[in-house]
Amino acid sequence: MTDTRRIPAFCTQCRSRCGCEALVKDGRLLGIAPLPGHPSGDKLCPKGRAASELVYHPDRLTRPLRRTSPKGTAKPTFEAISWDEALDTIAGEMTRIRAAHGPEGVAFSVTTPSGTHMSDGLSLVERFIRAFGSPNTIYSTEICNWHKDVATRFTYGTDIGTPDFANTDCIVLWGHNPAATWLARSTEVFQARRRGAKLVVIDPRPTLYARRADCWLQVNPGTDQAVALGLINLIVAAGRFDIAFAREWTNGAFLVRADSGRFLRESDVRKGGADNILLAATDDGTLLRYDTIARRWLDDADGACLAGAVEIATPAGALRCHSALSLLAEVAAEWPPERVAKVAGVGAEDLARAADILVESASVAYYAWNGIGQSVTATATDRAISILYSLLGHYGAKGGNVPGAAAAFADISGLDLVADDTRARTLGLAERPLGPGRNGWVTARDVYRAILKNDPYPIRMLFSFGGNLLAAQPDTEKAVQALAALDFHVHTDFFLNESARHADIVLPVATSWEREGLRTGFDASLEGMRRVQLRPAVIAPVGEARSDIDIAMALAERLGFCEKMFDGDADKAHAATLAPSGIALETLRAHPEGITVDGHVPLKAYRKTGFATPSGRIEIYSETFLQNGYPPLPRFDATDMPVPDPARPLRLGGAKTIAFCHSQHRNILSLRKLAPDPIAEMAPETAAERGIAEADWVEISTAQGAFLARAKVDKGLAPGAVFTQHGWTIGDATDGAPAESGLSANMNSAVSTERADPISGSIPLRASWCEVRKA
Repeated sequence: MTDTRRIPAFCTQCRSRCGCEALVKDGRLLGIAPLPGHPSGDKLCPKGRAASELVYHPDRLTRPLRRTSPKGTAKPTFEAISWDEALDTIAGEMTRIRAAHGPEGVAFSVTTPSGTHMSDGLSLVERFIRAFGSPNTIYSTEICNWHKDVATRFTYGTDIGTPDFANTDCIVLWGHNPAATWLARSTEVFQARRRGAKLVVIDPRPTLYARRADCWLQVNPGTDQAVALGLINLIVAAGRFDIAFAREWTNGAFLVRADSGRFLRESDVRKGGADNILLAATDDGTLLRYDTIARRWLDDADGACLAGAVEIATPAGALRCHSALSLLAEVAAEWPPERVAKVAGVGAEDLARAADILVESASVAYYAWNGIGQSVTATATDRAISILYSLLGHYGAKGGNVPGAAAAFADISGLDLVADDTRARTLGLAERPLGPGRNGWVTARDVYRAILKNDPYPIRMLFSFGGNLLAAQPDTEKAVQALAALDFHVHTDFFLNESARHADIVLPVATSWEREGLRTGFDASLEGMRRVQLRPAVIAPVGEARSDIDIAMALAERLGFCEKMFDGDADKAHAATLAPSGIALETLRAHPEGITVDGHVPLKAYRKTGFATPSGRIEIYSETFLQNGYPPLPRFDATDMPVPDPARPLRLGGAKTIAFCHSQHRNILSLRKLAPDPIAEMAPETAAERGIAEADWVEISTAQGAFLARAKVDKGLAPGAVFTQHGWTIGDATDGAPAESGLSANMNSAVSTERADPISGSIPLRASWCEVRKA
């Protein structure tokens, strides 16, 4: 017998990516333990501690499978085949469909890197998809990361940044509960609180941090935008924002034409004037010039007026203009505290208390995620929050949200590999020109429409790298119809889950413990961003399982573009990623615990480079939105929200649990013991009115459908709100569930996709209307 080896690694079971030691004996993974000294290695969550249960689960797929029963069969059957036969068949079908329909005729689905073992393999899988030429990947980004990672770019020019909780004076958690979803980030918050940082939480649920907050705004689901505008109104009307920062580093002082909504340009006021020169005004009407190419003021900007309207003399006559900030103030003024209270459920005193904390804190860092990203106003909500944060003046500063990396790394995901004419055919891009489609990320419902109706063209094959659409997305019935109508369907996964059962070929995938994985920064903290780590394969693959990367490389060779995939050599891919940083792959192999780079994430980098926006400034007012038919400011019309049906008076939201990540882990015994049943949280008043007691099975119904859960009564919830969990499916049925109802535990089957965010395509997974009755 050999001694237990302790191999430095990091876990990929969720967004936390916790540093750990893999405990290996006689070639078997016994489990994992914390890795003190690693920036995310202090603790492990239950999912990490269950690593060996997942790896050696008796239902684990270990050989490629081929369907032997007709599609639509209630209990499909499969036979084991060789890898060569599987890969040759897949490559043949991809070639055939590409020849008949173009590369866009093959759609892909990729699981989230934020909470799966795809964490350190996504770039190469995306590169494979783009090298093949398809512009269509279901990534579920519109209901996950897009708003914090991409929508923020319309304001900041960069993503939300890494919150510097280690140095902040105030933490804001907006629709984000790290205690359930991000252990390393939760540790950062806890430590900041312990040294005295203030905490503001905007969340409808009484989460761990909501209960401990200095100010908890218990917002009604789907109304966060009203709260953000209400806070903007309080601080702008009182002049309590960072005026110097707003004048120098936002476009708030730029004048906007009342007739067209466009910025006033030098070419508007004099013949021969430049289009790239935007204008602001002083209190006495003197015009100041700003060069968007040089990204600097051409005149002294200290006198630029942030408020008010002016009449500008032009060759065509007098032109009425307003500063961008004054237009924002008008939009925010529509949300005085009493209206915020009526619509969002947040009292005037609480709103004022939150505003006081924000403006009186020397530094503020925030994070916002799914809680605001799963509604039909998700993009505008993100814009409102980003603008609010910008006015505080902390973006990029110590103790604030800091974008960037501690060293330079290359993006190898292959965005440049899709031909322009093919990219233009991305599903949904014409309807949502600023949305995820710009990166080839499409919605599941757009793919279903293309499969079932050939609209706007036919999709004949789906290749899913772990995307469990039947559990992760609504439109479940339509998904089943679409999967049955495909010419060919491939699914890679650990288990034969609900979606995999519809595939023609199922490929067994290696876990991250069975392959190498590169991580260039651990973003729970700015210090963590300095850590670069190449996790080794700590055990051999179980059975014949192969990594997603190996599968992509093998298919690229068969499809004739191996050279675009680094000649099928993962080491070359890793080296290309690391090349700009100067870090050698051999150095990382010699230090499996990772290395700390000499650099730091730069503070206030905008002082040298400006912001990566059209104006080079934070964009309070967005001409990009205006030019694409969207409001340039995040005006919120409460009448756009779904109106409750008298038969469905309760607000339905969603929430996550630390035991599971999305649709995963419910077949892991130790995790299922922590959360044996799907739950429906509700206030005591809501339950009592319906004769519901703790642990009763209940039926939650919407206009779209119904599903089952067990009641959990929580006195901290506001009456009229119900919170359930997505990710449960028919296969997760629990003993004692009322089978006669014919319903499953799949929340998504009851969420409508008829109304969606006009920019991102997000849907109301956290903001619908429902009724609950005892089942």
